[in-house]
Amino acid sequence: MTELDPLTCPHGARCGGCAFLGVPYAEQLELKQASIERVFAHYREEPALPIARVAGAQPTHGYRTRAKLVFGAGGELGLFERDSHAVVDIPECRVLAPELARVAAAARHVVRSSRTPLDGLDLRVVDDGVLVTLIAAQGTPRADLEQLSLALCAASPEVRSVAASFREPGAATVLGTGHLLLHGAEALRHHLLAARPYHLAAHGAFTQAHPGQANAAHDAIERALTELGAKRVLELYAGSGALSLRLSQSGFRMTAVEAFAPALAYAEQAAREQRLELCTRSGSAERVLRELSAERAAFDAILVNPPRRGLSVEVRLACAALNPQAILYMSCEPKTLARDLSQLKGLGYAAQGLWPFDMIPHSAAVESLVVLRQSAPPLPKILFEDARCLAVLKSGYEPVTQGAGGGGSLLERVRRLPGASAATPLSAQRLDSDSSGVCWFARDPSYAAELGQAFYDGTQSFVGLVRGVSHKRGRIRRPVREQRRVISASTRYLREAVSSGHSRLTIWPERSTPLQIRQLLVGVGHPLLGDTQFGDPGSNTFFEHRHGLDRSFLHCSAVTLSFASGPITVEAPLPGELLTVLAALAEQATPKGE
Repeated sequence: MTELDPLTCPHGARCGGCAFLGVPYAEQLELKQASIERVFAHYREEPALPIARVAGAQPTHGYRTRAKLVFGAGGELGLFERDSHAVVDIPECRVLAPELARVAAAARHVVRSSRTPLDGLDLRVVDDGVLVTLIAAQGTPRADLEQLSLALCAASPEVRSVAASFREPGAATVLGTGHLLLHGAEALRHHLLAARPYHLAAHGAFTQAHPGQANAAHDAIERALTELGAKRVLELYAGSGALSLRLSQSGFRMTAVEAFAPALAYAEQAAREQRLELCTRSGSAERVLRELSAERAAFDAILVNPPRRGLSVEVRLACAALNPQAILYMSCEPKTLARDLSQLKGLGYAAQGLWPFDMIPHSAAVESLVVLRQSAPPLPKILFEDARCLAVLKSGYEPVTQGAGGGGSLLERVRRLPGASAATPLSAQRLDSDSSGVCWFARDPSYAAELGQAFYDGTQSFVGLVRGVSHKRGRIRRPVREQRRVISASTRYLREAVSSGHSRLTIWPERSTPLQIRQLLVGVGHPLLGDTQFGDPGSNTFFEHRHGLDRSFLHCSAVTLSFASGPITVEAPLPGELLTVLAALAEQATPKGE
């Protein structure tokens, strides 16, 4: 049997765990392939990236070696019902590894017989059994949890270690915070592959759900590093070191970076026990990269495997600044992967291809590996040019002129264009580093005054996505701050659409700069989404985590210059990262089944 259907899974009609329930497995792989291709199709300004076929998993049943399950009010143990917070009991779940299913069955009986309620369980397979984390409400007495631990160990001989984590009421995540060991060791050995090194698995630590697919991805990474001839390798987001330990055994000189210090300590312990050479750096990727840059550290390749929100702008810049031969990027979210690849290309790292893996069969999730090789930053896309001036497409991750953050500038790339070695930016336009769109340059300073006057006599328009539902149309005129002065600024706008309670606007500034537009919108209670300077922090965080928006949603869509010889209008389409946000909002607003 190669697929799950409602007849073979008695919980399928209600359980929200398997989004592709009843879909033949070959068709599931096609759906995942299409989901990746849809995201990358938004990046119309980029050449098509070669995307391999999704690598299917084997087996597709009984594969999950890690599972987080929730308890219902009536003692149900399972997952939330689709589009609900009701818990579906799943004693016959078809995707749990047999060991996890047996421990879950014992836990279901123990908790139902106990007076101590639990919010959930986190279960993980190790070499000789199962790690269990009891997820309890804050304030649950230790003595009660110890009793539950003893009862669970008595009911299931496969339980090797029990700990507790504590969850705040209404928390968005299943796993709680804090850590209390109740039985057994803090961490236990886990071989992803018998012939490869073990890592030390700890309660609550990340691991891929499908060990076979994790090994397939690790094989691909090792092959790529070997083909590159890389020796010195930096791994960011290394966790407890499963990949770094394997690569160390294969002869690579590994430096593992991890923000969670206990996980890194286990990686160091596993390396010592197996006599493997492993350097480690504890701290966030941002902080450690700053330190490595100051130390002038050198690496042949950098491995990154970030969470769903992808790499921060600082990490992208810092990785490129270390000047490795290649960057290998493992991603669990195509939206943030495509966004990050777009900026990395501008920083001199071009993707050679994308290799997807089905890490969680019967779900909509897909994991992707991309190998980026060092290359010259591409020339900017020319939107218009003549003897006096040129307009190019500006990225939302690049300053017009060199800024304090490093990473080069648009001006540097423009000056590589034929006949533009003395180009100077149109100072009146003043696009921010995190706004994109049409950007004008004079070919040399002698044309700057004429170009500036044509800009003042012309018009420009922006596309902005703002918080809340604005008026249908309006004109904003308010005082704003600029360079320690308070001045008057104004703009007109038209609301084009409303998505999930937020407004997409076309904005026509009336001699106001992008910096002033941001302040004007804040002044009427509709800050730009993604704007870290003036925007709403809560909305920004939500849009970054949910939709991958890590820059201001402000795009210069058209500029008309009014020359004595006649007007010139240049337009720029929305870039991929902004189109992806709009597509996600549209999908979110579409009723299911349509």
